[in-house]
Amino acid sequence: MLKKPLLICFLLSSLISFSQEIVKEFDLKLEKKRDFFQIVNESKKEVVLLLNDKEKVTSIRFDETFSIKDSLSFARPERMYEEIIGYSQNENDYFVFWGSKDRKKISSQYFNFTTKESKTNSISLELKKEKVIKELTIKNVFYLITIVKNTSILKLYISDNNGNLIEKTMDLSHLEFKNMYNNPADLYTVLTDESSEPSFQNITNDSPPSLALSAKRYKIYTYSSDEIIFTIDNTANATQILRVNLQNFTSDLKSIAQPKIEKGQYGSLQFKSNSFLIDDKILQLKTNSFVLFVTISDLNGTKIKEYKVLHDQEIDFKNSDFVQESNGIHNQKIIENTEKFLRKIHNFPSISCYKSNGVYYTILGSSVDKTHYSGGMGMGAPGIGMGTVGMVPVFYGTNYTVENLISYKDKIVFYTNCLFDSNFNHVKGEIKSSAFDKVRAFIEENNEIRESVTLLTTSLYKDLILFKHNTNLYLGNYNKKNKKYQIFSFSE
Repeated sequence: MLKKPLLICFLLSSLISFSQEIVKEFDLKLEKKRDFFQIVNESKKEVVLLLNDKEKVTSIRFDETFSIKDSLSFARPERMYEEIIGYSQNENDYFVFWGSKDRKKISSQYFNFTTKESKTNSISLELKKEKVIKELTIKNVFYLITIVKNTSILKLYISDNNGNLIEKTMDLSHLEFKNMYNNPADLYTVLTDESSEPSFQNITNDSPPSLALSAKRYKIYTYSSDEIIFTIDNTANATQILRVNLQNFTSDLKSIAQPKIEKGQYGSLQFKSNSFLIDDKILQLKTNSFVLFVTISDLNGTKIKEYKVLHDQEIDFKNSDFVQESNGIHNQKIIENTEKFLRKIHNFPSISCYKSNGVYYTILGSSVDKTHYSGGMGMGAPGIGMGTVGMVPVFYGTNYTVENLISYKDKIVFYTNCLFDSNFNHVKGEIKSSAFDKVRAFIEENNEIRESVTLLTTSLYKDLILFKHNTNLYLGNYNKKNKKYQIFSFSE
């Protein structure tokens, strides 16, 4: 019994036993009201940081070794534009899009390091009977996606090479979506089954998604520059997969069935489910406190692999203990067995996956709000920050990786790790720390960051940015005490 806590201690010590070097540090004085944004230009191996205070925007361009190439400063847009919601880039032309709170006013801010030119253009969007679903930048193109109320009509506002937004309408009325009661409904009704505001969680390749992000039952995947994939897990019967082609704006809807349960099976207990998409495969999790199913299929619904575990059985395809984490990566304890694990995760199941060196690192578990955690059953107050684990959407900016980093704030997380090969057969071996795990541990151990703010609050992340460049993750931090900006590198 002693070796399990020792194993956790060993894993934690391995996370923080490295010496993290600063790859770049430079003097920077910003006002109290400040925010940060980054643009990664993989084709030119450049990174542009936008360091903003209440009066100005300072843009700094780095080469791939983080040597400063040049910089530009220009006025910040007027106050009605609250935040940067995305960007586009074409050759040497950069456009940063700032949005008003209702997104009906957009400021398109242009700058060019070669000509040293900058200018601002105001864009008005009518957004008549429309609700904003998501703002995304995919392969240097900005998309603002809305849905028309009580319809299946999507509108995409897409940046062009001049920083304007071109409207594209997609009528999906020919597709049959299912609501939470498994009845046909328009897409807007499906997206507002549990909340008045349609909300999708964005998933990208930038960092392994936390269980808090993947727990959300409405997700958008932006793995490809040619396609956006929406997944909807509003019932335990199936996952609905909507694919939107960004080249010809065609669409396709598939329903991938979850394991069918006969009436009276598995204790007659209600099932909950979720899913995760990776490499044109869908990983589905379905569970109650009696049984757990993990099913892997292709996007046509052809089953690749299925695992089933009862509450009194060992999960023989896991590669770690059952773990409960609260208040950070250093506060963990062991969950004794499968039965207790299922009792903690079955109300809000979550599954996440990423690929490293040909192996699928898969995490099974749950993420619940501390304020609604009952202590033993993984329960939460229905409709309050739960259900989609985001009933009241919280927006941490357009930086997916920082959103991922902050996602465990005020959460209790239960999980176990699994390793699978390309055919999703179980692989024996140890779980290696990802670059993202190292960032989490580093932030919790960094005294300068800890001293300046309270750990695990949103203020902790106000001065941070996190982004992927080449194969590494980079953490940027404004040290307000020393008036310096620092960039750290983390590798797998």
